Parts: sequence; C-alpha cells; structure tokens
Amino acid sequence: MRKIILILPILLLSVSCATTKQVEGTAVITQEQVQAELLGENVPIYPGFKLVSEKSFVYESGNIKVGRLVFKGRAKIKDIVSYYKSTLPEKGWEPVAITIYGNKAQLSFTTPEQFLQINVEKGFSSTTLIIQIGPRGELTNSQE
Repeated sequence: MRKIILILPILLLSVSCATTKQVEGTAVITQEQVQAELLGENVPIYPGFKLVSEKSFVYESGNIKVGRLVFKGRAKIKDIVSYYKSTLPEKGWEPVAITIYGNKAQLSFTTPEQFLQINVEKGFSSTTLIIQIGPRGELTNSQE
C-alpha cells in the first residue's frame, strides 16, 4: 500500500509535466493569420470581434485545413445571426440549419468543398463566437 502512495504523486507529476510541455510548444495564431490562411475572403469575422488564440486551433495536413476559432466581442445574437445569414450566401455558402435558443445560436453552412459551423453565446459581459471550418465529408452508401 505504501508503494502505491509513493508512486501516485510521481505519476501525477510526470503527467502534468508532459501536458505543460505540449502547451508550451503550441504555436500561437493571430487573427490576421486565421483570416488569411483559413477563412480567406469567404468567411468574414463579425466586426469588432477579436480572436482568443489560446482557445483556438488550426490543424493542417497536406491540403486539408481544419479550424476551431474562438472570438470575443460585444453584439446581440440576432445581429450576428442576421449578419451571417445575409453575408455567407453572397460568398457561396448554402445554409443548412439555423437555430436560436435563448442566449445561444447555431448556424451551419456548406459549400461543395467545405462545412462551416458558427456557434454564438451571449455571456454576462461579452459574446463568444466560435467558427469551426473544415472539408465537407462525403456521404457513403451503407450497401457498398
């Protein structure tokens, strides 16, 4: 029993050190990089919202790019929803679903190549905007 008590703190310490090293090695992304390299001209960032880089990530492998981008700002949910409902179709995005419930909204759009999901949540002092974008998956036939 005494061996287990001694091993547990050492194990926890080694796990926490590994996690810290991963966090320290993570590249910081900027709002300009996100706009230029991932979103491009096709997905605007709601005016006045700023990237929260420590909560955002971009994954790239070959020609595949996927991102989960977190932004903070101040705006009403209905204003953000209206903005994306009018702006994205002009840029080639087709709406799939738009849901507003209480202090939250979820918008889904697609192009033939990509999928876009936007989540909005109104908090006490700010609004959080999460943009998730990636390649559109292909439907498979279960009889194949």
